[in-house]
Amino acid sequence: MDALILLTQAYISQCGISLGNRTIVYCAGEAWLERLAWLDLPLSEMAREGLLVEVMPQITSVYDSEIYDEYDISSMSKTELMEGCKQIMKDNIFDEVTMEVLCWGIKKVTEEKENLSLEIEAVAPDGTCLKGVLTEQRCIGTSLTMTFPFKDVDIMELRLVRDARKLLIEGYHECQQLLSQEQNIRALYPKYQEELRKREHESKFRKSCAFEDIYGPLIGYSYDTVLIFSREKLIQDWFGLEIYDMFAK
Repeated sequence: MDALILLTQAYISQCGISLGNRTIVYCAGEAWLERLAWLDLPLSEMAREGLLVEVMPQITSVYDSEIYDEYDISSMSKTELMEGCKQIMKDNIFDEVTMEVLCWGIKKVTEEKENLSLEIEAVAPDGTCLKGVLTEQRCIGTSLTMTFPFKDVDIMELRLVRDARKLLIEGYHECQQLLSQEQNIRALYPKYQEELRKREHESKFRKSCAFEDIYGPLIGYSYDTVLIFSREKLIQDWFGLEIYDMFAK
């Protein structure tokens, strides 16, 4: 928390001064936010959502959202972050302690991330043994691929889920919900085909949107909950219904 307070103050000091320095400070802050998300401290739950700009006003009253949310950051490569951090050190822009937490943060965000590929298992409430492979577990999202009882089902939640087994169980529940809608999904299929015909001469994107337009109310999802990728593919594989694929050649 002390580190995040220092970086928030450093960020504020660069608003209207330097876009590059502000970006470097913000990126370092994201690394510290990731660390906070893994702990059980005040604001840890908020940190798991992955948006530092929303956490900063809670960290210190000095951050006024109406003023500082107007400022943006830029996209910087790992090399640019490292070189920019070195330049900040040379210019003595911040005090020694702030520089320590800044350097730690930049070191973390520029480190090469290893692929998890961690096998996990869980038992669903109905007693079914579940298996999956954890592929991402960070503030920006936790993702896994279920391998049993459903094969190659990609599941994600747009936050840090510390116990990925819970995500596996929730993904299994959503698969069950999708299967339970088979009759309704089949009943809507003629309407889906008709909608595709109407969009025959439209863009690939507009054609792909027909799936959500017709099936969204039935199997729609919220970004606040578990997200199963490629529901179109699951419907095609499970029920044998041909669904338009905008990426198909």
